[in-house]
Amino acid sequence: MSEKLSNEDNKYLISLIKEEKIVEAVKFVREKTDMSLLEAKKYVDLKRINENAEYSQSDNNISEDEKEYIVSLIQENKKLQAVAFLHKSKNMSLLEAKNYIDNLAPYIEKDMTKIDSNSNNISNYKAKEIPNKRGFIFDEKLNIFIPNLARQRKFNKVILYILLLLILISLIQLPFLDRTSYNQMLFFLFSSVSLLPLLVIWTGVALNIYFTEKTLKELEEVELTNEFEIKSLKENFTSFFFIFIFIFLFSVIYLHIDKLLKWFSYKELFPFILIIAVTIYNLYIFFKKLKNSKYSLNINGKNISILYKNNEIDLIKIDNIDCVEFYAKRLRNRKKDIKPTIQIFNKEHKSLVEMTVSIKDYYLLKKYFEKYNVEVEDDFLIF
Repeated sequence: MSEKLSNEDNKYLISLIKEEKIVEAVKFVREKTDMSLLEAKKYVDLKRINENAEYSQSDNNISEDEKEYIVSLIQENKKLQAVAFLHKSKNMSLLEAKNYIDNLAPYIEKDMTKIDSNSNNISNYKAKEIPNKRGFIFDEKLNIFIPNLARQRKFNKVILYILLLLILISLIQLPFLDRTSYNQMLFFLFSSVSLLPLLVIWTGVALNIYFTEKTLKELEEVELTNEFEIKSLKENFTSFFFIFIFIFLFSVIYLHIDKLLKWFSYKELFPFILIIAVTIYNLYIFFKKLKNSKYSLNINGKNISILYKNNEIDLIKIDNIDCVEFYAKRLRNRKKDIKPTIQIFNKEHKSLVEMTVSIKDYYLLKKYFEKYNVEVEDDFLIF
C-alpha cells in the first residue's frame, strides 16, 4: 500500500464508511493519496473491517498486512485460499475461517460491483469536469485553464515577419519613390500606414505573453503551508478614481442647488434627485471597499482568524464554513476579471468576511479550501 491518510482525513473517511458511501470513500482516498483504484479499494475495505464490530472479536490476532492480503484474495475471487490462509496461519478451525470469510465477502463484493460500475467515472473524473476552452489549455499541475502560449508565440512570429517585410518594402521604395506618381505614393502610404496597427498588435501580444508567464511562475511557486496570512489588496487606483468621481458629483450637485434656488422647476428637480442617488450609491460602495480593505486572515491548520485593523474579531473552524465564493466585477464585455474578491459563509449562510485579494492569494486560498473539501463557488477568471 502506498502513502497513508492523516488522522483528520481518516476520521472523514470513517464517517463516509459508516454512511455506506463506499464509492465516495474510494474517490476521497484517491484524491488524498497517490493510490491506484485497487489500492484505494483495499484501503477502504481494511477500514471497514477495523470499524465493523462484527469482526472485532476475530480480528484481535490478525495484523493489518494479513487483513490486506485477505481482502486481496476475496477481490480476486479466491475465497478458498483465504479460508486456508486463516486456518493455517491463525489456528482457526475450518468452520471459523469459513464463517469469517463468508461474513466479510458480501461487503467487499458488493462494493467491488459499485466500484466497477463507477470505475470509468472515477478514472475519468478530471476529464469529465474539464470542458474544452478555445485558445486555452488545461494545466493539470495548477488545475486551471491557461492561455495557449505556444500558439500566441507562433501568431506573434508571423506578425513580426509581416512587420519586417513591410519595413523592408518601405525602405526599398524610398530611393526610387516618384512623388508625382499616384500609384507609387498610394502603395508607399499603404505599406507605411500598415506598420502602426501591426506594431501595436505585436507589442500587445508580446506583453500579454510576458505577464502571463510571470503570473504562471508566481502560481507555480505557491506552496500550501499549515500556517499563512492573507491581507486585503490595497486598491490605490480605485480610491483615486472614487475621489475624482466624488469631486465631479459634488460639483454638479452644487451647481444644481444654486440653479434650483434661483429658478426652481420640477423639470430640473428630477436630474438633481438622480445625481443625489448616484452619489449616495457610490459613497456606499466606496466606504464598503474601504472597510473591506482593512480585513485580513490568519490561517493555522483548520482554524481561521478574521482580523480587522490587525485586531482579531472572529475565530472560525473549517468545519463551520458552509461555502466560499470567489468573484470579481468585469469591465464591460471583458472576459478577464479585474481582481478576485472572496466571501466566506458560515452554516447559516451568513457572510463572515468579504475582501479583495491578490491573484496569488486567491490561488492559495482556493487550494486551502479544496484541501479540506469546503464547497468553493469560483466565478473568477485568472486569464
